[in-house]
Amino acid sequence: MNCFRMDLKRSIFCKKFIFVVIATYLVLLASTWNEFQSYTWWGDSTGMQGCVNILYNSLAYDKFKVVIVFLFGGIYTGSYCSDENSRYLRSILDRTTLLSYTISRFLVNFIAIMLGMIIVIGLYLIVSVCAGLPLMSLGMKDLYYGSFSWNHPMIYSIMMALQFGVITAACSGTGLLLSVYQPNLFVSVGMCGLVFYAATSYIPTESIFSILILLSMLPTFPTRLATPHTLMFLWGMLYPLTVYAFCAFFFARRLEWRKKHGLI
Repeated sequence: MNCFRMDLKRSIFCKKFIFVVIATYLVLLASTWNEFQSYTWWGDSTGMQGCVNILYNSLAYDKFKVVIVFLFGGIYTGSYCSDENSRYLRSILDRTTLLSYTISRFLVNFIAIMLGMIIVIGLYLIVSVCAGLPLMSLGMKDLYYGSFSWNHPMIYSIMMALQFGVITAACSGTGLLLSVYQPNLFVSVGMCGLVFYAATSYIPTESIFSILILLSMLPTFPTRLATPHTLMFLWGMLYPLTVYAFCAFFFARRLEWRKKHGLI
């Protein structure tokens, strides 16, 4: 528990978390700036597009999302490297077990990424509405979540944040796993972005494991199955969470091996 509290202070209740949230918001705003200018109260097409629609298009199709993954996933991916290279890890493991350290590290990283993503999305929506954009426009009714997204735009926005956040966390987990093999900050951070890029680029869109389709809030199961919305969202959350859990398991095993051989 003490290890968990310490990690919370280092990862969330700190200047780093504020920096990541602000930087991510600015990246998201920059990626949608053309649409934002056009549909706000000072634009040429005021109110023609909802901010949830703009956010959906950005997270689904814009190339800037890999920068967001680098910011959120990358910064927390380097947490083990910081502990290892500063020799802080040895003093931590004198007061707690390897299992407690692993659970605390992965759990806090997950909480930080998910909480940060929800704050960024919420901040974007608040600023957009204040600038004159409606929450939704009719185009959202034609998508997979259809009337649900139209009737519950805030819940749908949180679902988008959670979906993007859990995928970012899974990419961060692969970086953390690599860092215990090669405790190099640049390698682990680069791995986080590389995994996200490879997953969105090379997993076929016809596959049930398609990350790009999940980010687009569309069903990855065959359309003939008529997958219920709840089941599809659960699959979109559980699939990256399973990857994250496997990363935590192998991280703990490798950490145990390093300690056994006197490498810590």
